Amino acid sequence: MKRILLFPFTGLLLGLSALALLLASNLYTYNRLSAEVPIAELWFRQAGPQQYEAAIAYGDFCHEQRFMLYGDQWRLDAQFLKWQPWANLLGFDAMYRIERLSGRYDSVAKENANVHLAHELHADERIDLPAILARYRGSLSPVDTLYGSSVYAAMTEGQLYRVYRGQSGLVVRKAPVADTSGRGITIDISKACTHAGRGLLDGVAEYTGRLNRKSKMP
Repeated sequence: MKRILLFPFTGLLLGLSALALLLASNLYTYNRLSAEVPIAELWFRQAGPQQYEAAIAYGDFCHEQRFMLYGDQWRLDAQFLKWQPWANLLGFDAMYRIERLSGRYDSVAKENANVHLAHELHADERIDLPAILARYRGSLSPVDTLYGSSVYAAMTEGQLYRVYRGQSGLVVRKAPVADTSGRGITIDISKACTHAGRGLLDGVAEYTGRLNRKSKMP
């Protein structure tokens, strides 16, 4: 009799457990496929007509670099390695390497008639790790595709532009910052001075680059 009475309860408990597991799996999938991590922050000061001083912090977010850009908008390019969905669910986050910062104009006519200036943001001596990984394709390869991902937005004083790495590419959002007139720009950097915000490609490439330099030393 006890077994007969416990059977519906056990079935209900198993059903609720299966539902909870399904919901948790669903939420985990959503989190893994939509997770965003800040990888760069930019702000600008106008130096002349369609000429801006750009400040960018990325990598460990401890140091900013400053460049001159021409145009109406800024553009940040990165090399991007996207994993297969099943690899992403297993914990493989998209890999990136910030490559170039440049200016662009808001019309094709201006683009073709005015000066351009681009700045390289990574060292040439680093090993092209994503290209090596992308060579190994097949049914069991976790690599989906290797491509360039870019974001651009208007160069506006008083705005902080934060670039995020998603699982499928770059995303940019902006927020107002302190007054940039007078003594300089005051920015509240969102990340502490650690290596947590660095791209995995940057870290591995830097390490292999150091090994290469040591091997060449007499």
